[in-house]
Amino acid sequence: MRELTVDVVEPQGRCRRGATPCRIGENIKFELDALESFSTKKWQPVVYDALLVAAAVEFCDRTLIRSSMNWGRKFVLYVPVHQPHKWADPGVHRALTEALNLLTGDDWTIEFYARKVAESPPAQETMRFPTNADAVIAYSNGMDSQAVAALEGRKLGGRLVRIRVGANQQDISRQERKDMPFKAIPYEVKIQKKDGETSARSRGFKFSIVSAMAGYLIDAPAAIVPESGQGALAPVLLSVGHGYEDYRNHPAFTARMERFIYALLGYRFKYDFPRLWMTKGETLREFVETCDGGGQWQKTRSCWQNSRQVGVGGTRRQCGVCAACILRRLSVHAAGLKESPDVYVWESLSTDTWKEGAAKQFDLFTKALYEYSIAGILHFEHLAGLHRTPDYEVIRRARAHELACSLGEPTQGILQKMDRLLQQHAREWSAFTQELGPTSFVRQWIDRAS
Repeated sequence: MRELTVDVVEPQGRCRRGATPCRIGENIKFELDALESFSTKKWQPVVYDALLVAAAVEFCDRTLIRSSMNWGRKFVLYVPVHQPHKWADPGVHRALTEALNLLTGDDWTIEFYARKVAESPPAQETMRFPTNADAVIAYSNGMDSQAVAALEGRKLGGRLVRIRVGANQQDISRQERKDMPFKAIPYEVKIQKKDGETSARSRGFKFSIVSAMAGYLIDAPAAIVPESGQGALAPVLLSVGHGYEDYRNHPAFTARMERFIYALLGYRFKYDFPRLWMTKGETLREFVETCDGGGQWQKTRSCWQNSRQVGVGGTRRQCGVCAACILRRLSVHAAGLKESPDVYVWESLSTDTWKEGAAKQFDLFTKALYEYSIAGILHFEHLAGLHRTPDYEVIRRARAHELACSLGEPTQGILQKMDRLLQQHAREWSAFTQELGPTSFVRQWIDRAS
């Protein structure tokens, strides 16, 4: 098991011997403008400390690359905080490490010590904070994010508060951005290495912490998790090689986060999953049919590839073949919608070979992207066939019990909803792959894996 000791160091502070320094102001940079957008009358140093812990966890996660043979790693993390007695409380510490261990599949030991210099509180009274919020939602340029924000916004109106976690804010005016609360993640993490760990499991912790702190600051009792069923549950239902289940958007993880937030703040906060038992295609269809601005889905982005990997003719596209893009294309098809082929680098999935499907001007074919493409296709194929496998009864019972405990719902009801979700995905996947044709490279990969 690979190990890493990290010491979060205040400006002008010294790092512990044998530890990797994570320097505040260098490796963790708080953005003053964004931080001020979190500064309500309820601001306390513990909020800053919680954000610092989230940033430190991200630093650890990205710095230590996982072994190709062993998923888990061991971290020892030292963090300076304003109220070390609060963070060292056994209930707080246990809830925090249980949430992180489940999320990342690693072994976390975190020690808190008193800051030498207190952090100055951000300026207050610069934002228009709501006073009657029922929920917050982490909001980006993703399809689920925009669709669910609109769908839940129809029910809650101004009582749903958006927390910006993406860079694109073109849908709002400059003046609105100036006065907007929670306008961005208030910190940036930089690691020393050019190429760090890419599994990014700590992103779930970052978004859940930022959502909880925003909710706490405006007395909103809940956060809306916009993920649909395929994105939230499939990464746990399906195991992949030596990889560990992906709990980033799963109720088992957020239930542990609820316990941690209560232990730390004494605040009852809940993560709600309004689209957990729906496919992404069903969510998209409802968004387009019932919401003003439903056509905005075409401006959303699902692909996680960087600009260099998906540039065509000087324009950044979406790759079209990673798991996120395949789910997007599947969902657009299931919703009965169409996209222009030039949205993607891979303009067609119906060609006989993988390379033929890409735009003519594109030539950055890599082994990694080829393997991501196969993995993405087979992931959704396996999900479509899961309910017909001999092991399904064991899997469904175990996962339904986990979900029932996390959601506080009867197991039988969870089983029924899980069956419906998987059957709906199977219908959508079958229709999608059939339209690609029997000779498409997608069909060939599926047949070879059968």
